[in-house]
Amino acid sequence: MPLWAALLVALAVVACALLLSSLRLRAQRHALSALQRGHDALLGERDQLRRTTERQGQLEQQLLQAKQAAEAAVLAKGEFLATMSHEIRTPLNGILPMLELIARGPLGDDQRQMLATASASSQQLLRIVDDILDYSRLEAQALELEITSFNLRDLLDGVVQLMQRAADNKGLVLALQLDPSVRLPVRGDPVRLRQVLSNLLANAIKFTARGQVQLRVLRLGEAAAQHQLRFEIIDTGIGIDAALQARLFQSFSQADASTTRIYGGTGLGLAICKRIIDLMQGRIGVQSTPGQGATFWFEIPLLKVPGDLPAMARAPAPLLLFSTDAMLQARVQRIAAHHGLQVQVLAQLDAVVERLRAAPGPGQLAPAWLLADARARRNGGATLQQVVAERGEDDTLQLLWLQDEAMPARARQHRLPTDFEDAALHALLGAPVAHARPSALLASAEALPAAAALAPLHLRVLLVEDNTVNRMVAEQLLRVFQCDVRHAADGEQALAVLREGGTDVVLMDCQMPVLDGYAATRRWRAEEAEAGRTRLPIIAMTANAMAGDRERCLQAGMDDYLSKPIARTALHALLQRWAGGKPASLPLPAVEPSHARLTDPCSRTPSTGHGSAPQDPGKQAAPQQPVLDRDVLDELHAVIGEAAIRIVTVFLEDAPAMVQQLQLAAQNGDESRLQAVAHSLKSSSANVGALSLSAVAARIEHEARSGSLQRPAVAVALLVAEFARARVALTGYLAQHR
Repeated sequence: MPLWAALLVALAVVACALLLSSLRLRAQRHALSALQRGHDALLGERDQLRRTTERQGQLEQQLLQAKQAAEAAVLAKGEFLATMSHEIRTPLNGILPMLELIARGPLGDDQRQMLATASASSQQLLRIVDDILDYSRLEAQALELEITSFNLRDLLDGVVQLMQRAADNKGLVLALQLDPSVRLPVRGDPVRLRQVLSNLLANAIKFTARGQVQLRVLRLGEAAAQHQLRFEIIDTGIGIDAALQARLFQSFSQADASTTRIYGGTGLGLAICKRIIDLMQGRIGVQSTPGQGATFWFEIPLLKVPGDLPAMARAPAPLLLFSTDAMLQARVQRIAAHHGLQVQVLAQLDAVVERLRAAPGPGQLAPAWLLADARARRNGGATLQQVVAERGEDDTLQLLWLQDEAMPARARQHRLPTDFEDAALHALLGAPVAHARPSALLASAEALPAAAALAPLHLRVLLVEDNTVNRMVAEQLLRVFQCDVRHAADGEQALAVLREGGTDVVLMDCQMPVLDGYAATRRWRAEEAEAGRTRLPIIAMTANAMAGDRERCLQAGMDDYLSKPIARTALHALLQRWAGGKPASLPLPAVEPSHARLTDPCSRTPSTGHGSAPQDPGKQAAPQQPVLDRDVLDELHAVIGEAAIRIVTVFLEDAPAMVQQLQLAAQNGDESRLQAVAHSLKSSSANVGALSLSAVAARIEHEARSGSLQRPAVAVALLVAEFARARVALTGYLAQHR
């Protein structure tokens, strides 16, 4: 092959190789470009995803902040409503009793009419404030249901009786229809159930011009542990349009704006009812046609009572009625039947005396009540008093005088005017006869002697107490025992007095300013040991009833334990026990907590009854306490005389300052101060019978002590309301005894 041909072939081969390489490079470039475009797209999507994520995080943060702001606003609204309701109610509670006192005096017809208008307006304002207060409690989720046993028929009769006057004033028929298959003994919250029924009945009466209002209770069924009941309030009033019924259970809302101007009201009542029924795990609704009336209904479960209520199986207790008035006899028989009492009418004084002195026969019950009509007894009051006194201090007979004249306060004796209202007699007969208060001046009747058997002690007692009311109560009781009393307001002052000598026994409060009782006892025990002195008995006085308090007293070196409010017989037994180191001749009372010797490991086992292991107030549902237990004051008055009036006066002077301290501590979030002041208010209020106020203060103290007090302002606002109620009741008590 020629050379040029070979060169051509070689060039052709090289050209082909270059062409292939070029094509390969171009393909690689295209692939690389495609990869670059894909990478750029991925980077763009990543940036977009990052921006979306950041935006979502910002939105979530904004939503969280909005949620927190909304929750804070709701809480602030609830606290504001509670605080303002109490601030309005406090002066109002001073107006109402004063108007009542003025009404008892001599007034002209015009003045009495103006006074009646002022009183009605005040009562209406009080109802509005109560609605706002209940609404604020529900908004703040501070309303809790109390579960207790009650008789449903008694509750329904009481509600109907309460509403009877309003129905009579409008010429309406108020009727109760109770399904015979409904079980009467049940468990639930009678206070809140009564509130719902009263609200619905009041609305039915308000919006009904003529006809009737009926309360009907039906049995829907039952489960293993509860009854399902339906309550209906049926009226023949103005009715409600179907389009407006959905708004009825909203806050501050009524069916029509004009009803607010015509009939009045805040529009809170039905909203409160719905919240309460929701708490009861029930439902509420309305059925109505305009012009044909309305039927408000609610369905709730009520717990069963195993074996029914004990009171349902016993025979009716006798009620003796000393009267010749046939109308009064029929009226009392009708009212007494609601309370399981059998009326025995006695028209002659001799018959009453013979019945009271006669012993009950086999299977018979002693009379529970004696109602003495002033028009029948004439001059037989002294004779009746003598016969009642002969029955002894342990007798449970309750004596009710129907008279207009005032009478001195006596234990288990009451007075109603001759023109009394049915509700007043219902309230007296429905009150528990057995004393159920936790401790104030209460002791075991089997273990302790009567008041006259408590011998003088003639001891030199150092009373260490910073609370004025508690100090006055203890001092008066000690003077009844003919003891020489010296005071100290804190632990430092107590140590100074003890160093002077001349003390037989010390009553030491545990929580005090400057130096508390625990620290003062430890320091005194150290000084005793260093100086070789004889051990001085120190008895702890505290309103705490938690199990750890006894061990704390033991560790501090105290010898015994006395809970507040102070029981007279318990105090006497302890002082007698520690006087000169001799044991008491009487068994120790079963008061709470048990008065077993703290320093003796071989001491007898505490009673398993009333004085057994102290309970934590935060772990048990306390029963509903009365605003004022007059038995506490009556017994205190019987023991120390007119000094009881001075103690109540001092409490009314000192308590407002403690309430203000609690409000300030709540604002500042000072839980230690809340605990200390609530502790002091708890014991002093119980000493004067303000048991409901004492229970609220005890709850604040416990939650502040355990760190579980979540809404201090709301808790203190509730305490302010209880204090306002207690102040009105105590002011009325003072007015009756001056």
